[in-house]
Amino acid sequence: MKPLIDVVTLLQAKLANGTKAEQSLAAVILDDLPGASSSSIAALAKKAGVSEPTVTRLATSLGLDGTRELKIALAQAIAIGGAYLSSEGEPISLGEHSSIGTISNSAIRTINEVSEILNDELVETIAKALAGADKIQILGTGGISSMAAELTEFRLFRLGFNLTTRLDGRLQRMTASLANTSTVVIGFSLSGAASSVVDSFNIARQYGAQTIAIAPPDTPLARCAHIVVPYRYVEDGQVYKPNSASFALMTIIDTIAYRTTQILGPEIVDNLRRIKQTLTIAEDYDSTLPLGD
Repeated sequence: MKPLIDVVTLLQAKLANGTKAEQSLAAVILDDLPGASSSSIAALAKKAGVSEPTVTRLATSLGLDGTRELKIALAQAIAIGGAYLSSEGEPISLGEHSSIGTISNSAIRTINEVSEILNDELVETIAKALAGADKIQILGTGGISSMAAELTEFRLFRLGFNLTTRLDGRLQRMTASLANTSTVVIGFSLSGAASSVVDSFNIARQYGAQTIAIAPPDTPLARCAHIVVPYRYVEDGQVYKPNSASFALMTIIDTIAYRTTQILGPEIVDNLRRIKQTLTIAEDYDSTLPLGD
């Protein structure tokens, strides 16, 4: 399998350090990637003022198997990162479009959207599964999914659960092999296609574990889960803004943790008291602060 090639970066390097002909050709391609990906070799060469063989030589110098593969690489670059290729930056402004307003409005909108996919029956089913588990495994791969997995552990450990959180793919699979019929496995994936989490679900299921996916519906992870929170994050096109999926996942996690705590009831209150007392005594902790935060 050939290694993935970032053709844009390679062309930028040719623009800076290539021969005069390579620089001319790279400039033409980078100036209009969509046009370059659909133009004939003759048209590209004419526009750059170079010979047609120069286009072929440029492609091979980039590690590609000729001009056909160059055009494919350009098309892939547009499809995958097009929004990041044409952006010239967002204006800095005050008022409703300030950075504070942009982030807070996106968070509110995302929370409202995810609230519509949650319902009492789904939350109740998940909370009851967690409340009855002897062991809970939490899996997340990737930036936001890893954060969500760790936040889930942080929310649930204080309830006295036997928890294991795994972010590394090999450890996820190894941990899943220790599951049994009293284990619940929770997996996060914004794509629904994180292979290590999917594999771990399938491994855990063969040992009788119950699996809960927070992932887009009709994805590999959703299809191998017993219970699915069908969350799909859609990019909003603002390339300078962090995506807002974290707010959605926090809402899902806190909703489930809250209902699980209600189901467990008074039996977990002493756990919370012990945590509060330990922090207050050991760290000169302000007892009015939120528990464990």
